Amino acid sequence: MRTLVATIMTNAKEKNIYCKVSKVTEAQLKIIRETSQAELEDLGFTFIKLISLDYSDVKAQAIFFEGHLDEMARALKELRKFS
Repeated sequence: MRTLVATIMTNAKEKNIYCKVSKVTEAQLKIIRETSQAELEDLGFTFIKLISLDYSDVKAQAIFFEGHLDEMARALKELRKFS
């Protein structure tokens, strides 16, 4: 099962703007923001680039977890124990 966790859009100043789904907590989003993409992929996250058919300069990604949100919460909790 693949679960949508958040989306990321990059603004003109190259700053990432995160939009989380309602069941993801702010604490979980903070861990996701502070962890490298490679580490998150090792935990079971998938990053998919999003495109716009109308605007070629849109930079965005969807973040999915390959499992349920409770499994994601356990994985993020374990990640913080070892950091």
